Amino acid sequence: MEEILNKLEKAPAVGDFDGAIAIYSSGGDSKDIIAATLESLATPGATTMASDTWYPVYKAYWGSQINYADTFVQDAASGTLPAEMKKELIKKGIVYQGLWMQVVHNLDKGQRDCDVKFWDTGMAYYYGSLEGEYQTSADNAAKGNLLYALAQKRCAEFGTCATTTDSSTIAAVNDKVQSAAIDGSENYLYHQVACNDAGLELAFKGMVSQMTVPLVQGMLKYAWKADPAQSGGSCAGQAGNDAATVATNDGSTGDCAKSWAEGWAFAAAVLPQVHKCDATAATTIRANLDVASTTGPMTGGVKAVKDAIESVYDCLGISCTDVGAYQSSGVVYAGMDACTFAPSNDVDSTTSSGATVPMDTDSAAHRAGAALAGAVVAAAVIA
Repeated sequence: MEEILNKLEKAPAVGDFDGAIAIYSSGGDSKDIIAATLESLATPGATTMASDTWYPVYKAYWGSQINYADTFVQDAASGTLPAEMKKELIKKGIVYQGLWMQVVHNLDKGQRDCDVKFWDTGMAYYYGSLEGEYQTSADNAAKGNLLYALAQKRCAEFGTCATTTDSSTIAAVNDKVQSAAIDGSENYLYHQVACNDAGLELAFKGMVSQMTVPLVQGMLKYAWKADPAQSGGSCAGQAGNDAATVATNDGSTGDCAKSWAEGWAFAAAVLPQVHKCDATAATTIRANLDVASTTGPMTGGVKAVKDAIESVYDCLGISCTDVGAYQSSGVVYAGMDACTFAPSNDVDSTTSSGATVPMDTDSAAHRAGAALAGAVVAAAVIA
């Protein structure tokens, strides 16, 4: 993924979409050691994930497209959208649609087949190879470009970080996902005992719910930034403009085009779940954030998107506390306070046994080791 980002963002190859897609398809410098490519992970075929819990939901939402994530990425690369939009859609589509589903697939198959190999592979894809490379207790920032890193970034912007026993900072999402992964491995999969117990399935469901939280946070952040009514956002004065006009008015900054595309990339990653819960809520979100709109970004305003997604929190298995409030330096942006209703089913904050997740199970050293070990597992499994 690092090579793809270099092609998209760093001089002298800024906006090298053909080069980025070539690495996505071929594996770049990793092709000699790992058989799978990011493209192959986004093109599972008709049967690989057919028995999964979530892949059929996503496939159905995107018009029965078998390789919906790859289609999203390829269409962005080959389409006529402004360059700032294409960059965001490509890089976020690869990770937050294609790779996200691979994590979910491997966890799902691991718990269904009582196979720790798949469970560990899912977690390896969640972390990526860079998190463990530099992580120390004095250096808590996420180093990678994948799902663990996203949760770390969003927790600082939504007030959902936690402090571990070694005084390092971790996203509550990452703490819960990791704790549930350890619970599933140590109590069930490593010993291949009681894998049909409801607790393992509960752990899996909770992990998926928590992995959805940073996607929701990203969508909310960029819905606010792309709302022309927000004077401090990126799209003030851009109401009613299509993507091409937005980019023209942006000039060299690309601010509104970028924010609108980021909002759509995050929305696209969560919309199939939202639609399964409430089709009307999904329609509202898509109408406001889809970059194909000819009537401009966020035509209904950020409140419409916020109300729509909050209406399905309970169905998604997440809570107001999980998502938090979009903020900067502790000051919440206008209209972006955390909701306050209580969920009726907050399964994601517990382990399979129902015990509260212990924060001291995670330290910088522990997650560094877990990430590095996960990368090794992934390389061994898919090579």
